Amino acid sequence: MNLVSIEGSPIAISIIGYLLYFYFLKSEIIRQHFQKLFHPRKASFYWVQFTRGIAFMCMAILPLVFILFCDHTFWSPNFTWKNQDSLFTFILAIILIPLGAINSRSKDHLIQYPQVRMDKWNPIEYIINILSWGIYLLGYEYLFRGVLFMGLLPFFSSLQAIAINTTLYSLAHLYKGKKETLGSIPLGIVLCLITLETRTIWTAFAVHWIMASNNFIWSQHHQSLQKKNLY
Repeated sequence: MNLVSIEGSPIAISIIGYLLYFYFLKSEIIRQHFQKLFHPRKASFYWVQFTRGIAFMCMAILPLVFILFCDHTFWSPNFTWKNQDSLFTFILAIILIPLGAINSRSKDHLIQYPQVRMDKWNPIEYIINILSWGIYLLGYEYLFRGVLFMGLLPFFSSLQAIAINTTLYSLAHLYKGKKETLGSIPLGIVLCLITLETRTIWTAFAVHWIMASNNFIWSQHHQSLQKKNLY
C-alpha cells in the first residue's frame, strides 16, 4: 500500500503527527531546559503540561489544517455530540472508573503514574493537570479515532480499518510497557466500534479523559499515602 495515495493519507498523517509529538516527548534537550528554568519541584509539572500542549498541536491542529486546506478526500470532521455518545460514555464510565481505582493501587502502576511527580499540589495545579489531560486526549482521539479510523472507512472494510487502527494504537503504547500495550488492544477495538456507530470521536475522547482523570486522582492519592508511610 502506498502511504502517499489517497487511501494511505490517514495512515501517513497519523504516523507523522504522532511521531512529531513523540520527538518532543522524548527530547532530553528540551526536558533539561525545563529543569533549568523551573524549580525542581515544579519542573515535572510544567514539562508535562508543555508536552500535552505540543501533543494537541501535532495530533489535532496540524492534521486539521492539512484536511481543511490540502486534502478533503478522505474525512470531514463531525463535531456534533450525539445522544449515543452520552449513553456509551455513561456505560463505559461505570465499568472503567472502579477498575481504574483498583488498578491504581499496584506498585508497578505507581512507578509510572502519576506522570507529574510533586509532593504538594495547590488546587489550581490540580485542575490544570486534569484539564491538560483533556486537551491532550482531544488531540489524541482526533488523530486515532478521527483522522486514522474514520479516514480509513471510505477505502477499507470496517474490520480492516479496526485492525489497522488498533495495531497503530497499540504500537503507540509500546514505550509505556507491555501491560499498557496489551491493554490498549481491547480498549482500542471498543472505541473503534463505538466510533463506527456514532460517527463522532466524542465517546472515545470522553471515556479516555474520564479514565485519565480517574487514574491521576487515585494514583496521586496512593502515592501520597506511600510517602506518608515512609516517614
